[in-house]
Amino acid sequence: MDDKVFRVTWIESFLLRDKADAKFSIVTNVLTVIFCSLLLILSAKIKVDLYPVPMTLQPLAILMIAMLCGRNIAVSSVSLYLFQGMIGLPVFAYGGGLPYFMGPTGGFLFGFLAAALVLGELADRGWGKLFIKSILAMLIGMFMIYFFGILQLSFLKGFSFSIIESLSPFMIGDLYKIILAALLIPQIWKLTKK
Repeated sequence: MDDKVFRVTWIESFLLRDKADAKFSIVTNVLTVIFCSLLLILSAKIKVDLYPVPMTLQPLAILMIAMLCGRNIAVSSVSLYLFQGMIGLPVFAYGGGLPYFMGPTGGFLFGFLAAALVLGELADRGWGKLFIKSILAMLIGMFMIYFFGILQLSFLKGFSFSIIESLSPFMIGDLYKIILAALLIPQIWKLTKK
């Protein structure tokens, strides 16, 4: 394994900071995944109604979870969240169910998973501990969310519509989310130091 890949979450680092070789149990990791998926549900429900894609706090939640929990927990959390929505639980901004994935917001949901994978990997390599690397990582993550979202919406409504309706209204707000997360994450990581 690459020495630069840590695979230790912020929660592990914070709670187990006095125990050099201690690791969380599988049960604790599962509880962390469930907790993070609940955060994603909550972030979906805090929304501003826009058509065809609502503005939610989900991108901020994805950025924070991935940069603090790393790849394994982030991907597992987003996968659990998507699975809950897929089986019909009302976890998305306007409900749940398999047809949701085929609608205008479906691409963004897939983008959440891709962003969790890439951002989590970067976080495992220590990118969350420095402000500049945090911003760069989160810009990459936000680009992935937009890419998948705009791609699917383009198939449904056309490319120009997807740019005007699902990119333009969100860019300023998402930039603020990135700056907020980039300011918070290195400070949160500093709490793990002895």
